[in-house]
This record gives sequence, C-alpha cells and structure tokens, in this order.
Amino acid sequence: MTVARGPGGARGPYRFVPWSVPVALGLVAGVALAAPLEGWTRLAAALGLLGGAAASWRWRAGARPRVGGVFAAGWLPFVPLALLAGAVGVGRLHAWEHGPSERARRALALEWAGEEREWRGRSDGEVLHVEAPLRARLALVTPRGASPPVGELVVVGTAEPADVKRNPGGFDASAHLARRGVAGRLFVRRVDVVRAGRTAAGRLAAGVSAGLGERAAALMLAMTLGRRDDLADLRDSFGAAGMAHLLALSGLHVGVLLVAAGRLLRGLRRGRAPLLAALTVAFVLLVGPSPSVVRAATMALAAVASAAMGGGRVDAWAALGLAALVGTLGAPQMVFDLGFQLSYLAVVGMLLFIPPWTSRLAGLGVPPPGRAAPGPAAPGGSPARLLGWAATGAVASTAAQLPTVSLVAGTFQAVPLLSPLVNVVAVPVAALLVPLGFLAGLVGLVSDQAARLVNLAVAPLASVLIGTAELGAALPALGWGEVTPVGHAAWAGFTLAVAAWSWRRLRLRRLLLVALTLAGLTSLLPPAHAAPDIWFLDVGQGDATLVRLGGGAAVLVDGGGSPFSDFDVGRRVVIPALRALGVTRLAAVIVTHADADHAEGLVPVLEKFRVGLLVTGPPDPDAALDTRLRELALARGVPVHEARRGERLLVGAASLDVVNPAPHQDHGGGNDASVAFVLRYRGEARALFLGDLGVSVEPDLAVPPVDVLKVGHHGSRGSTGPELVRAASPRLAVISVGRNGYGHPAVAVTDRLAAHGAEVITTLEHGAVRVPLAGPLTWHGTASPARRERRTPRAARAGGDVIDCSQCS
Repeated sequence: MTVARGPGGARGPYRFVPWSVPVALGLVAGVALAAPLEGWTRLAAALGLLGGAAASWRWRAGARPRVGGVFAAGWLPFVPLALLAGAVGVGRLHAWEHGPSERARRALALEWAGEEREWRGRSDGEVLHVEAPLRARLALVTPRGASPPVGELVVVGTAEPADVKRNPGGFDASAHLARRGVAGRLFVRRVDVVRAGRTAAGRLAAGVSAGLGERAAALMLAMTLGRRDDLADLRDSFGAAGMAHLLALSGLHVGVLLVAAGRLLRGLRRGRAPLLAALTVAFVLLVGPSPSVVRAATMALAAVASAAMGGGRVDAWAALGLAALVGTLGAPQMVFDLGFQLSYLAVVGMLLFIPPWTSRLAGLGVPPPGRAAPGPAAPGGSPARLLGWAATGAVASTAAQLPTVSLVAGTFQAVPLLSPLVNVVAVPVAALLVPLGFLAGLVGLVSDQAARLVNLAVAPLASVLIGTAELGAALPALGWGEVTPVGHAAWAGFTLAVAAWSWRRLRLRRLLLVALTLAGLTSLLPPAHAAPDIWFLDVGQGDATLVRLGGGAAVLVDGGGSPFSDFDVGRRVVIPALRALGVTRLAAVIVTHADADHAEGLVPVLEKFRVGLLVTGPPDPDAALDTRLRELALARGVPVHEARRGERLLVGAASLDVVNPAPHQDHGGGNDASVAFVLRYRGEARALFLGDLGVSVEPDLAVPPVDVLKVGHHGSRGSTGPELVRAASPRLAVISVGRNGYGHPAVAVTDRLAAHGAEVITTLEHGAVRVPLAGPLTWHGTASPARRERRTPRAARAGGDVIDCSQCS
C-alpha cells in the first residue's frame, strides 16, 4: 500500500484522491437518483460506475498530488461530502423541474399550443426569446429555404411542443430542447421585423463562410460556432465514419484554440493567464454552454489557474471532476444528455487507457510522438516519428471511443470499426481548420475580402476532411439495435475489465472470461421487443409498416415520404427504425402504389439494405417514383414482381395473400391499383393491408375476418366502406396519419369502425404502434404507455398461387 500525505500533512496509509472526483460523482448520482428509473440505470452504468472504478484503478497505481492545497488524501474522508453532494443533486434537479423553463413548457402544452397567433420577442436566428403572450424560448421553424432574421420580431405562427420519441431508433426532440430551456417549436408563417440586429456569432459566421462552397461553409460553421442546421448529408457521413465528434464543439476545439492563443500571447508574462481565461469564457458565451464546451473550458481554466499560481501541471482527474461538478451544478438536467455522457466518458477513456497503452507500445519499439527510435531501421528518425504519431493517434482515438461504444451503438445503430484509423487523418486536419476558421471570422469583422483570402487555405483542407468522412463512411461498420440499460451496464463491466488488464491488474484469460460471461448473460435476456410482430411506423401523413417474422426475416410495406418537404423520411425515420429493431436484410419490400407518401422513403431503403424481392402493383408510367424504384431494384440486382389477386407470398411462418389488384385488370395506376393483402401467421389471418384503395374496389375483395385492419388511405372518407368493415370485422384498426388539411381520418370512418367493435388508434396520437403476431392481440404505442389486451385471434382460410420467398436474402 502506498503512503501519501494525509489530512493536515500527516503521513498515513492513504491513497491520493482529488476532492473534486468523489464530490462530482456524488452530485451526479444524486441527480440520477432523482430521475426516472430508466435514466438512472443508464447513467449509473455508463458514467458513475465507469468513472468511479476508473479513478480507483488510476489511484491504486500510486498517483501523487501535483498542486498543493487543492487535493485531499484518501476516499474515506470524502464519503460524507459525497453524500451531501448527492442530496444537493436531488435538490438541483427538483429545482430545474419546477423552474421557469419547465413551467413555460407546460403552459405551452396546456394553453398556447395549436393556434396561430402573434408572438413578440427577440430572435438570435435560431430561438425566439418570447416576451408575449407568455415568457418562453421557442425554436424557430421556417419554410424551406428561409432563414429567420435576428433582432426584435413579431412572428405570426403556431407554437407546438416538440415531438417525443415516436419510432424505434428515433430522436426525443422534446427532451433535447427542454434540457436547453426551449419550451417548443414555433412554426413561422410571417415575420415582421421591429428592430433588426446582428449577434456577435452572426458577424463571425459571415467571415467564417466567406467565399466557401455550401458544404465547406456548413462544415466550418459547425466546427467553429456550433451551427449544425445546414450540414445536410455531411451529418450522416461524419457519423458513419466515427467523426461526428469533429462536428460538435468539444475539448478538441477548445484546446486547439487555447494552444493557438497561447502561442500568440507567449511574449506576455503577467497578462497571459488572465487573457487566456478571458478568451475561454468569451468562447463559451459565444457558442453556448453545451456540456462538452463547459467541460473543456473548466478543465482549461483549471490548468491556466494552476500554472498562474505556480502549482505546476494540474492533475487531469481532478480537473475532470471539477468540470463535472461545475457542469452538473449549473445544468443538472444535462446529465441525461447524450453529449454530456459522451464527452465525459471519452475523457475518462483517454485518461484511463492512453498511459498503459502507450507504455506497451514503447515496449514494442514504437516511440512516442516526436521521438525517434534509435537504430539503423529509422535513418534520420522521420519514419519512426511518423509511426509514433500514427500509433499514438490511433491509441488516443480508440481510448476515447472504447467507453462510449454502447452509447454510440444504441444511438446511431452502428459502430464504425475503423474509425480510430480514420481519425488519425481527420483529427490533425480538424486541428488546422478550427483556428483558421476563427481567424477568417475575426478578420471578416473588418473586411470580407480578407476573410476570403484566409478561406483560400480553408477550402482545400475542408475538402480533405469531407473526403475523409465520405471514405470512412464507406468502410465496414458493425450494425446494432437499441441498447437496453442492462446492455450499457454489461459494456461498462467489460470496459472496466479491459482497464484492469491494461494496468496489469487482471490477466488476459480472466479478461476473456469476463467478456464471455457478460456476453452470455446479455444473450440470455429476452429482447425488449421480440419478433414476430408488426410495427406501424409513424411517418407523418404517409404509410410505412414493418413485419418481423423471426429468424431475421422481415417485410417492409411502403416507406413513407414528404411530398412537400425536403425531409428524407426514409433516411431519417425508416432506416433508423429498421436498424434499431435489428433488421439487417428484408425478405421483401412491398410498395402498395407509387404515391410519394408511400414510396419515396423506399429509395434509401433499397440503397442501404439487402432486399430479396420488390413487390409492386401494375406499372405506372406516369409516376416517376415507380420508374425510379424499378430501375434502382434492377441496378441492385433485386427481382421485381408485380402482384396480382390470388397470389401468395411465403416468408417463414407467414403468408401474404394478395387480394388486389385483380389479374389482367388495368387501373391505370393510382389508389385503386394499390397492392392489398391479408397477412397470415401460422395459418391465422392476423392483418389486412389496404394501401390507398377506395370504396369502389373494396366490394370485390375476398376479405376474411382479421384481428388488425390497416385502415386504407389514412382514414379517408372514400375508403374503408361498410361492406369491407363487415367482412373484415377487425378488433383493432390502425390509421397511419399525420397533421393534415385533408380531414384524415374522417369521423364517419372512425365511427363506422367503432360501431363494429374495433378499437381505433392512430400513429398521430400514439407514435409507432407495435402489434405482436404471436399470442393474444395486444398493442403498444411508442409515444404513449398505453397497452390494450384483446382476445385470442381467430383462424381463417388460405389459398391461391404460391410464391416462396422463404429463401429471399
């Protein structure tokens, strides 16, 4: 046991512990305990357990204090202080939940949402700080191509609470905005400028983007000022390459700027530290106090203060604990933000793994950066120095990403396997771009032409970084579904075992035993949503349904679309949902008809997934989407089958009996040519899918009684007529519908279904709806906790020509 200075300077059997670490862990644990169970388990597994155990291993190695008077010795004296910090954490979260921003959010939802009215306030270009009719912050949503002005405004529009998570793999926009003090979204119809203004960030942004192309400008605005609204496809490329951290302001950006500023001010002696501290605070005020920025700024200020006071180099664990303490006290709700968790876990990983891994590399003859290995194998030292830089970069990237794998996998449904190598190239380029971008912004305050000159150097570097991201996105990635709290805990346990092995506290065979044990335990647990089932996805005013049949077999019926918007439903909603639910291939994709609200989202699905068969209705030469889907299927080697009444498609234990369109009957495309079918599971008729069929065709359909009716044409008055409802006699009727001006669903249709004993639910009200195929008929809405129990399903007849798709891949 090591001996260090104890409290009061006495020597005793203490291990050195920075006071900020146990206090910060106590505060974070208190916040987590005050939150719902799911949030606490995820946080405890992903942050508290890992941080505490990582620190204990670090200090068992015999670390010593480097700054006198700042740290205390031993864990035990800080247990009461950590418990007190936990109580403070409970109180801070409670205070936030009853604070002005949350009161405004509740008032918006209960009193002010849904009606168009005037809203007066001050805009910073993204958020309207409303003064009337209530005091709140609202995110501005403008028509396509429009940018909200800055200054005092009168906005005519409709305010709505932001959406909660509505689909598997979806994004909880409501929680994301609420944690940032934003009550909801304001959909703008007209803006009257009372007094124009221009923020400091706006003036800098003009210089940052001066003379750059659209993609390069969007990249630089994200990397320098945190503006990510215009990234478009760059967001996907950087995420798939494992480079998303370069788009979010983080410790890298703060560190690069401080190093650049420090070198510019190295001639100063007395004023250098105050200037660096002022620049750090100014940067936080400029870009906003996001968790990663607050963490990096606090650690930087601690380092500057320690050096200025003659204390030497500050202990990194102590600075990290201080940052967590400051960040959690200031914004306790951000503890549950993905950015907070990724930021702190990445730093924990670097502090935990880089020292032992670089030591082992040195033992293998790989020198640290800037130091050449001796010997004739490295004449001049240049190859060895290059190897040292590359190896250290890969180690640092792997160390930062290892603790975050379960969070990344569960959030983005994929883990880029080669991202450490990609980041070896990307991080140095980004380190050059960040100061150059700020330099362009600063000189742009004086001269736009001067900013353009700086951006002559920025443009090629931005192209290199974008190209690296696109190349990295094409490299292999491990697909993953949503991760449960148990999964996060298991990964935390594995990471801790790797840490113990890295510090030579655990032998390799025991590490392998831990890994196998954790993998076995998690594999024995039942999945959150076990197949077989039907998922009626929430794609707004459109249709998209996933049928999972077990054994990896799945069928996608339609893919939604946004005819009057540039929002990519297939890429943003359908594909994340498929990945979150563990779907890696589709036995069949059925496009009921080629309207955009049904077929547009299938284009990215066909591009990204292995598909065994594309099932369509009759060709529709007037529909561009029909032609595009057929050409894309041909290019991807996917066979196309035109469905006709009487056919049967076999997929595993299910069959899809086609009831429309009729053989040799040309509807000329359109709604009445929709592919309609009965889904049978183990011989029992479970669901009827109608596409957008109208009442004129419905009497011709041979429809058996079913448990679930996918209501035709979003509940339109011209569909789901009395004869069909009587024949199908569904127990559950699901309507896929969004906010619309068409009157969907029609009251006559919902009343008719209810009168025949059907329970009517909509995706607008409940989000994505899951209906299990095995056992009693139940349903669950993603956006609501309601569950409904129904009777055991009835058996129904089968028949028709058979198309076996069991081997489709």
